[in-house]
Amino acid sequence: MQAIMDLDQKKSAIEEGVDIETIFSQQGKVRSKLMAPKMDRHLSTPPFVEFTKGLRVLIYNDTLGVESTVTARYGKYWENEGNVLLKDSVVVINKQGKRLDCSELNWDSKKEIFYTYKPVKISTPTDTIRGANGMESNQDFSDYKILSVSGPVTMEDSTATAPPADSTVAE
Repeated sequence: MQAIMDLDQKKSAIEEGVDIETIFSQQGKVRSKLMAPKMDRHLSTPPFVEFTKGLRVLIYNDTLGVESTVTARYGKYWENEGNVLLKDSVVVINKQGKRLDCSELNWDSKKEIFYTYKPVKISTPTDTIRGANGMESNQDFSDYKILSVSGPVTMEDSTATAPPADSTVAE
C-alpha cells in the first residue's frame, strides 16, 4: 500500500487548457501571440508547457505589425528559461515572404533567435536553399546563416549600383 501511495505523490500535477490564445509581452510591449488547440502545463521541476496538438505563433514588431509566423505540430516551452523547442513540420514565414521548413527548431525568446542543427529548407521569392547542418536566425527571420549550404542562389548585379566611371571620389 505504501508503494502505491509513494507513486501517487511523485506524479506531478498537470494543468490542461483547450483552445488557447496567449499574448506575450516584454518590458510592457506585446511581442507575440500564441494560439493552440491544446496545452498541458507540467508543474514538475523545471516547469514546462507542452503543445501536443500543434501551435501557431505571431511575432510582432514594435508597432504591432506581424513580422513572422511560426507553426509546428509539437512545441515545448520551458517557463524559467524562456526556451522553446518546436518539432514536426516546423514552418517560419516572415513578412518578406521568406519561408523556413525544418523538422526541429529551437527558439530562444530572451535572445530573440531561432536555431537548429537539423536539415533546413529556406524558400525566398527567387530561390530555394538547403542547409544540411542547420541554421541560425534572428526572430523576424530577416537575417539568417545557413550551415552547409546547397542549392542555386540569385545574386544582385553589383555593377548596377556602381558610380559612373568618370566620377571622382573625394578624400
